[in-house]
Amino acid sequence: MQLTGVTIKECELIQQFHDGDEGAFVWVFKTFQPALVFFANRMLSSQDITEAEEVVQDVFMRFYARKKNFQKISSIKAFLYISTKNRCLQLLEKDAVRQRRFQDYRYMYTDVQDSILDDILYSELIRELSDAIEQLPPQCRAVIKYFLEEGKNAKEIASLLGVSVSTINNQKSKGVALLKKRLSDSTFLFISLFF
Repeated sequence: MQLTGVTIKECELIQQFHDGDEGAFVWVFKTFQPALVFFANRMLSSQDITEAEEVVQDVFMRFYARKKNFQKISSIKAFLYISTKNRCLQLLEKDAVRQRRFQDYRYMYTDVQDSILDDILYSELIRELSDAIEQLPPQCRAVIKYFLEEGKNAKEIASLLGVSVSTINNQKSKGVALLKKRLSDSTFLFISLFF
């Protein structure tokens, strides 16, 4: 006997399900769970079926909480498949976001690492240069510091020290020659950009 597209047996099962009969739920679970796990695992493209089983378990919990909303087995089936599909899509999207964040972090971390390395190298270069400048004779040291630290030209330094421009140029040449002997090639190359 059929009642508007629903058989008596189906009506009884739905009623038992609405009443909280465990046997009715077990029947629905056993009927659909294996196919839903297979479906979820295909969507997730996972080697480990555990994630698909967890998805289906979550879907069945949501389904059970809404048990009174279903009047036909076909609507139960549709709900289970649509919910499984939606949950898989959510997980895939979440995984994609996590992957993007990881990539962003990796690029940022690489940039930060490069920046830190650059800062270390620059600090060491400055330390080496400062040590070498401090070993220069006093007049050479003053002239070189004005050139490097304050960016002044020979005329400005001559005016500050009350000497001729040629004296400044001589002290600069002497200082650069002494620094060349004391500095590593890379550090000397760096400071030569300023002279």
